[in-house]
Amino acid sequence: MPSSAVDHHHHHHHRDAPPAAPPKPDTTKLVSLLLKAIIMTLITTLFFLLIGLASLFFLPLLLTSLHRHHSRNRNRLRRNKPDLSTVFSPKDIKKLPQFRFSLRPEPETEAQPECVVCLEGFRQGQWCRRLVGCGHVFHRKCVDTWLVKVAACPTCRTPVRLSSDEHQ
Repeated sequence: MPSSAVDHHHHHHHRDAPPAAPPKPDTTKLVSLLLKAIIMTLITTLFFLLIGLASLFFLPLLLTSLHRHHSRNRNRLRRNKPDLSTVFSPKDIKKLPQFRFSLRPEPETEAQPECVVCLEGFRQGQWCRRLVGCGHVFHRKCVDTWLVKVAACPTCRTPVRLSSDEHQ
């Protein structure tokens, strides 16, 4: 039995011995971390790329939808209020009442210290216009320039009429 005891002892000794080629845990962990970093970078890049492409597709749709909504509301407002998009021709503007400013206040003149278009005060003898309908007063040149663009009072947005007997 001595030969089997030796064999048994020899096998037992073989089990306690360290393995001949141990795996290198440092390189496998490094490769694993590197692969995780690359995969996460690719996923993140794809995510933002898809978000960018989706925004290129949906942004024009959103803008056209908002434009339609805004146009619909504007048209609804135009039906309920007088149309302020019409403007006066220079020939029409010349028909508006005008006067020379006087430091003596007229009974119907409100205490209006300055022209709201240019923000300068009125001086003796300057040509001014009082708008029919609301009665606001402006320098003639200022309000004429304004009325060529917008047919409404610069102060209260009341539609401007050419004469007091014109109904709107």
